[in-house]
Amino acid sequence: MTSDEIKFALGFIRLCRLFRETCNSVRTHFNLSENEMRLLITVYHLKPDTIKKISNELSLSPTLTSKVLSSLEKKELLYRQLNPDDKRFEAVFLTEKGMRTTSLIIEFINKTFCEKVTNSLAVQPEFIKSFSEQLIRNVRSNKKQFILIK
Repeated sequence: MTSDEIKFALGFIRLCRLFRETCNSVRTHFNLSENEMRLLITVYHLKPDTIKKISNELSLSPTLTSKVLSSLEKKELLYRQLNPDDKRFEAVFLTEKGMRTTSLIIEFINKTFCEKVTNSLAVQPEFIKSFSEQLIRNVRSNKKQFILIK
């Protein structure tokens, strides 16, 4: 095993901790479960037209997805609407409150995670650059396309 592979694994472990800490901060700040947060951001970004697409995107069972949707409906962050042409399908939409909350969550994640990375004694800017370069190399070496979502 090379030194770069070991550094990459250590970097991955450090970033996992920072992601977990950021996720906990979001849960506390917005009083949302991780699945609720993930679902809101997915609907905000992808605008899926069926619950099945949401389930697939989040790797959740349709039953759990439905429970999370019901919870978010009670919080008035989204609503579901039956497809008039096919009653088997429901579209999911964010309410105005849901749009504002999701925008705030995304801003909070960006700010909080960046602060955690910056403040981490173990992570210097050159480390982040080398980690991201190594990540791209690893993905490309597996012959998979690497696309950054903007």
